[in-house]
Amino acid sequence: MAQQMTMDVISPTTEEKTVPKTKSTATSKTPKGKKKMSLGLDLGTLFSCYVNKLPKPDSDDSGATIIPSVVGYAEEGILSGILPGNNSTLFGDDALANELHLRLAHPLSDGVVSDVDSANLFLKHIRTQVDPEGISEVLVVIGVPAVADSSAKDNLKKAAKGAFDGVLFIPEPFLAALGHRDESRLNDPDYQDPVANSLFIDVGAGTTDFCIVQGYFPKPEDQLSIPFAGNEIDAILDKSIREAYPEVDLPLSMIRKFKEEFSYVGEIESGARVKVPVEGKPRKIEIGKSVGEACNELLRETLESTRKIIASASSRSVFSLLQNIILTGGGSRIRNFAQELQKLLLEDGYENPLVTVAARESKPFVALGAMKVAQAARDDQWIRP
Repeated sequence: MAQQMTMDVISPTTEEKTVPKTKSTATSKTPKGKKKMSLGLDLGTLFSCYVNKLPKPDSDDSGATIIPSVVGYAEEGILSGILPGNNSTLFGDDALANELHLRLAHPLSDGVVSDVDSANLFLKHIRTQVDPEGISEVLVVIGVPAVADSSAKDNLKKAAKGAFDGVLFIPEPFLAALGHRDESRLNDPDYQDPVANSLFIDVGAGTTDFCIVQGYFPKPEDQLSIPFAGNEIDAILDKSIREAYPEVDLPLSMIRKFKEEFSYVGEIESGARVKVPVEGKPRKIEIGKSVGEACNELLRETLESTRKIIASASSRSVFSLLQNIILTGGGSRIRNFAQELQKLLLEDGYENPLVTVAARESKPFVALGAMKVAQAARDDQWIRP
């Protein structure tokens, strides 16, 4: 038996251990004549992203749709005409725009489904966005945190029931590597294929995932996931601001906005002054030190886990692996993160490590990689929820 993919949904034959080539179109006809639609989905704690058509080569448009991972339920007794379309349930941006009149639910926590019912409604909403008439067979590949346990997989299967006709669950860092891959350059001798031998570090909101990618679906020992990511930075920053300014009480959404604007790692800086309300009056406070200390905690956690995953790499591949450490996810855009991680690895005795960021702008690598897998998967590989 060839090595089995971590999520127990694909057991490639010996001939299929390398990453399959992608197909050229997103849809085809099923034997029953029903149109088959492929979908790649990055189901995130704060934001989700889906792709139902791969972009053309050299196109700046990824074709991705990003939606906040939130479901809003109408408050009891809400008057007619208050909510759009008088809907009792809203999703994504619509839910956030009308949160005054809704009870908001977040289907995911730390990258996994924590509210199955809300997650099911959220996935059904995504289904209606790509197949509004309900006439297609929609097959979706969903990214999951590395080493997601059986409970996380079971909850996701339950959430997908009735939303999609077939699902596959693939580790997010592997999908990020596949999404980052430029198939048009595979014959270029100067191109370093991220799928051939690399370490992908996906810094999300709920988890930071690590995955050694070496041309096949990763084994359990190739992966590591820690529940320390963007949300933990928010919590640390919130606590620090409250301790420094006891009179200041800020919502988490404002804390997150400050983090996204001023985040950095390395030597502590000052000069990040922000306006906050205190008893309804504007006041400026300094948060530069607090932001740096919070982000440096993530850097330390990432370094420690990077050491662990490198130690598990084959001695035949580890030196070249160190030359291809790739950061992705929202946390990868923290200023100086790649440079500081590389410097710390070098100081720790690793030989010439090279840490790069997959893209300075936010690109949907996980969703793109999921779409590539969806297009290449065989009919007998799909789970029918």
